Order: sequence, then C-alpha cells, then structure tokens
Amino acid sequence: MKKHFLLFAIFFIAGFAFSITLLNDISYNVDISYAATDVERVLTNYGIQEGTYVGDIDIRLAIQEILKSGYFTSVSYNLDENGNLELIFKPNPIVTNYEVEILGDELINKENIRSSISINTNIPLNLNDFQTSMKNIQDLYIKNGYQFVDIYSNLKMTGDEITLEATEINNKEYSSDTLVFIVKEYSLWDLELRGELSQLDKEDIKERIGFDFRKDWNSKFFLFRPNAKETYPSFQKVQNILNSLNQIPFFSADTNLRFEVTEIEENEGGELLLVLEGNLRKIVPEDPVIINKISFIGNESLEEFRLNEVVNEFVPLGNPVSNLDLLYAYDNLQKVYYDNGYIYTLITPKYQDNELIFEITEPKVGDVEITQEATAKTKPYIVESLVKIKPGEVFNQQKLQDTYTSFMGTGFFKDIKIQPIQQAEDVIGFKITPIESGKLGKLMGGVTWTLPEDQEWYQGFTGELEVQFLNPFGYGQTFSLNSALNPMRNYYSVGFDYDVIKLAGSNLNLGAGIHYTVSEDGEYYSNIGGYATNYLSLSVAPRYSIQDFSYITSSFTYNNYKLVDESNLNVLSGSAGYLYNSLDSPYRPHNGQYFQINGIGGVETSNTDNYYIGATTEGKLFYSFYKFTLGSRLKLGTVYNSNSDSNLNYQFNVGGMYSVRTSDFYAQEGENLLLFNTELAYELATSQVPLDLIAYFDYGSAQDDVSKLFDDSILSFGGGLRFTVPLLGQIGFGYGWDEALNGKVWFGFGQTF
Repeated sequence: MKKHFLLFAIFFIAGFAFSITLLNDISYNVDISYAATDVERVLTNYGIQEGTYVGDIDIRLAIQEILKSGYFTSVSYNLDENGNLELIFKPNPIVTNYEVEILGDELINKENIRSSISINTNIPLNLNDFQTSMKNIQDLYIKNGYQFVDIYSNLKMTGDEITLEATEINNKEYSSDTLVFIVKEYSLWDLELRGELSQLDKEDIKERIGFDFRKDWNSKFFLFRPNAKETYPSFQKVQNILNSLNQIPFFSADTNLRFEVTEIEENEGGELLLVLEGNLRKIVPEDPVIINKISFIGNESLEEFRLNEVVNEFVPLGNPVSNLDLLYAYDNLQKVYYDNGYIYTLITPKYQDNELIFEITEPKVGDVEITQEATAKTKPYIVESLVKIKPGEVFNQQKLQDTYTSFMGTGFFKDIKIQPIQQAEDVIGFKITPIESGKLGKLMGGVTWTLPEDQEWYQGFTGELEVQFLNPFGYGQTFSLNSALNPMRNYYSVGFDYDVIKLAGSNLNLGAGIHYTVSEDGEYYSNIGGYATNYLSLSVAPRYSIQDFSYITSSFTYNNYKLVDESNLNVLSGSAGYLYNSLDSPYRPHNGQYFQINGIGGVETSNTDNYYIGATTEGKLFYSFYKFTLGSRLKLGTVYNSNSDSNLNYQFNVGGMYSVRTSDFYAQEGENLLLFNTELAYELATSQVPLDLIAYFDYGSAQDDVSKLFDDSILSFGGGLRFTVPLLGQIGFGYGWDEALNGKVWFGFGQTF
C-alpha cells in the first residue's frame, strides 16, 4: 500500500511540474523596450509564444536567462488557467548620469577613466555593463602600473533590492539617479619594522630604499616636495624597493614583505604600510663572538686601511661583538664601496675560528655595445670617443656618469640610454643607445630697452642674437650666425663661427670665426676702445683634449680696424690656457663644473711697442636638488696696456643679458674685470615645454683702477621665467632692479651663464 501511495505522489508531482498550457496572451507589467530584443529572443528560444503549449519549467528557465541580460533586479510571472502569461519585471534603478570621483591624487586623468566606462543613461542600469566598466577601470590602473586601488560605487545591493544612493564625496553632492564610480588610490604612508628587524634604524632604511613615503612627503615644505604621484607604489617602484632591500645586508631570505592598509584621517585617499618582518641575517649562529682577525679577499680598488677603519668602527678586535654588530660592519663596508662608485661590488662575509673574512668580487666591464638609431647621423668615431667605460676595467659608476655627461655636454643628443647586462657574476656589459636631438638649431641672445634721449623710442632697443646649427652633417660640427645691434650707440655687428670636435677622429677640437662690425661715428665698444668705424676679425681656436673634460686651449686672431681718421689698425692677438668642463649641457645645465684660465695678449703689427698682455679666469658650478638647480659663476680678468694713449687699448666690459641683467650692453669698460652671477631655478613643469621659475643676483664691475672694482660697480637682482621651446631653445624674461632700485624688464634667449 505504501509503495502504491509513493508512486502516486511521484506521478502527481511530476504531472504538476510538467503540466502544459496553451498560451493565448503574453504581457509585461512595465515598459521594457530597452531590453525587448533580448527578452523576445529568450522567449522564442524556449518556445514561449502565443498559440504554443508551455510548461512552468520552460518559463522558469527563460526567466533565469532573462535575468542574465543585466537590466532587472527580479523577474516573476503569473500564468492563469486561460493561458494568459504575465511577466513581472522589476527593473534596476534608472541612471540619468554617471560620474567619476577619485580619492587620491588622480594617478589617471578622469577623462581617461570615463572613456573606459560603457554605461547607457536614462534607462535601467545594466549590471553587466556596470561590472565590465568596473573591470575596465581596474585594468586601466594596472596597465599604467598601479595595482593598489579600490573601485566601488554608490550602487547598493541588499537582498532582492538594488538601489542608487544619494552620496557626497570630495565635497560634491550627487542625487540618487547618478551612478558614481569611486576610485580610492593607495599611497605608501610609512615603513614598519617588526620582529628582530625592529632593532634597525627605520629612518636609515627608508632613506636607502629611496621611496618618497607619504608621511615624509606631507611634512616637507611644498617647494621641496616631488610630485605627489611619487608617493604611490607602482609596479616599478615596488620592484625598485625590492632591489634596494636586496642590497641592504640586514635582511635574510625569510624576511617577509607585505603591504597593510592603514587609516590616516588627514589624507583623502587610502594609505598603506610597508611592513618588513622576520629575523636578521645571520653571520654567526650565536653571539656574542670575539673577532681576533679581519681579512679582505679580492679587494683591488680601495686601500685596505680604509676598509679596516669602517669595519673596526663596529668590530673592535678582541672585544665581544653581536651578530648585529657584524651586520653593521658588513653594511659599512658595502657603503664605502658604493660611495666610491663601485656599486656592483659583491661582498660575502664569513666567520671562521675567530676570524671575520670578507670575500670581495669587483665586477669588470664586459662588452660595450653602442647602438645608434637608424636615423642617426653622428659618425661612429665621435660616438665611441664619448663613451668613458672601457672593457676590462673594474666598473665604477663615475665612469658611467662621465659617459652621460660627455654625450649630453655636446648638445647633439637629447638623451642617452645605458642598459647594464649581466654577462657573468663578475662581468657586466653595457648597451649604449644615444638619442640624437631633432632640433634644427638653438637661439641665444638677449634684448634690453633704455629710454632714448632725443631719439625715437624704438632706438632704445639693444640686443644680441645667435643662431646655432648643431651637428648638421654628423661630424661634430657647430655652425653659428650671430649679430648685435645698438642704435643708441650706432653700431651693428654680424659674425659666423664654426666649431668641430674630435677633428678627423683625433683629440683635437677646432674653432674658427669671422666677424664684421660697422659704426658710422666710431662710438662703439671694442676691445681696443672706441674710434673705429669698421672692424673685421678672423680667428682660429684649437683645443686639445688631455683627459676626460680637460683641454689645453689656444686661440689666434687677426683684427683689422678702420679708424675714424681713415687709418687702419692691424692687431694680432691670441690666448693660451686650460679648460675643464663637465657641465651636463651647454644650454641648460643642471649639474657639473666649469673652470677656465687663460693668458691673453695682442700686438699692433705696424708698431710692436703697442701691445697688451693679461689673464682671465672663470668658474661655474651647477648643482641640482629636488626641483631646484643652483648655478653660480665667478669671472676675473686683468690686462696691461703698454700704451694707453695708442689706438690699441684692450678693455673688458660688463653689462647686458650675459653678465648683469637689466643693464645696458657694455655698460662699463676697463682694464680689470669682476663678474659674479648666481641663479636659483625651480622646476615648475617638465612637459614638452619645460618651465622654470628663477631668482637671480648679478654683480659686475669693469674699471681701469683695480681698487675701484667694488666702489663703482653695477648689480641687478630679481626673478623671472625661463621656458624651453622646441626648435628655438630657451627663452627667458623677467623683472629686476639695479643698485638704485630702478626696475626694468629683461628678455633673452639661452642661459645667462
């Protein structure tokens, strides 16, 4: 009896579940025109059409498929005995607009994020599009190197309810019909050391990691801060952190690194802690130990007494020392190699029978592969001469820096890529790819204006302009056209200069020039004084390289002057001296030194009793820190004229864009020269048009009496802007005051010094 009852129940349930009904009508409770195509396709696929027989199981399966379209929170149905099917849709909330809000420093531009979102407005939200958009935003951040972001929205899902909530974020209010995508960007707040690692100096470890932690960034004065994006742990920065940690000897293989979320109320975005936890590296299994002897095996480059000094600071012979003391000694030893440029040196410490042994491997330079661009025009012999790292030498970072400076100092290249290649444990090769500058030329010069007396206003302009064409044929040549005009002093000048480095592959650099000046009344500055209406000069200037950045210099010039009385003055002049130039750019230096000392002289060809002899020296120093570049110049000169009453009377001058800004060109002339300039530049932008804010102080004096150099000087101080325009070079302008606090605008091309 029980078996029969069970069979009856099963057949009853099955019959109910698979009962079929002839459909007379299909209706919807709301307008679903936005999804009608998808819904009708599903119904057709399941045979749910008017005039057909359907079962409940078909309808339920169709509803599950309809829900996958993403437009509806829920779908149910009513099927009456007359075959009328009503599908009851509960659409998702309607989105009339969508916005993006970023909690952080906008690592990716909002418009770029919006372009990755695919949401249709003024219809119910499609959850599939929503989820795709969320993933697209995540992928966009990952593509740009940022993995630590949270992406969420004001869309809330609770049980069977999906709603858009009104929200306020970044001091902006959004209504319940606006979908807000919220991106929370995580910066790296601070470092935390745990376990045995807590014994270490956290600030020292942070400095050596080289990352700009947000906590420290917040505490810096705003002018000394890097870009806020530097505080975010991108893939590359995390890799840099790992590389730095691998070079710090305190950490072992079981050191655990992880990122933990922390809450910092003062910051809008999210914050992470970099947590390092674990045991210190072990040099000795147990401590304390007594060290009676210290040995260095494999050292080639540093004096051994220096190595002993830095190790003995933490490991005095004969005294008990801990494992941490040994690690500090090991660390000190690595630092002394690093500070001396041997950054790839491998050091392995060992302890054996009360002896501390350091096995040192100093990698050599392996193959140096120079790869020029397909469009490069610079001849290989010039490129090869600029490379300062040589195969077989112990690698030193200074040689790498010298290579960079050599390339950039020519002005022919806009960048140089240097890639180290590990060829063996103790051999490092390099691939060097110079990137040539695409600029056709450089503009240099300056303009000043002084109110003219009894003349038209435009005659108050005084200026100099030089156009340089750099390496046009690839032989290391520079062609320069220069001009000067001074309507108030009635002179006009034009010139052509030529310079070539590594002449025919030798260590000889050669310069040459021709200049011509016209002055109708003869009242213009020249290095013989005034009283000349025409001036022609022909010059040649060989320089011989004696070592990296160092040259023996010389020059020889023929000068022909047509004087006011129609007579001619012919002068042979020359110079000899020494030059050291390690500036990283001839046009926009950031680092490096420049020093030159010259003996100068000249003689009148028709009367050798008329001559002059003297000396000049000039030094420049540039140093960059954070976004600042500080530059200074000091120039001194003195000359003796055998006959100051003759036409040959050599004089120095100060004034104008290249010496004392806001003053007239050649404002002072004399046999003795003092010139000092200092300039502080702050980097405002580094885009296609770099922009610098500058503050400066110029001081100069040119006097016949050396004792009056400080008594009758000119000066200028002020500020301005300098920007670099493609194809034109640097353009600067600003405002300054002289010693009488009279203000004036200045304008010029190129650097002042």
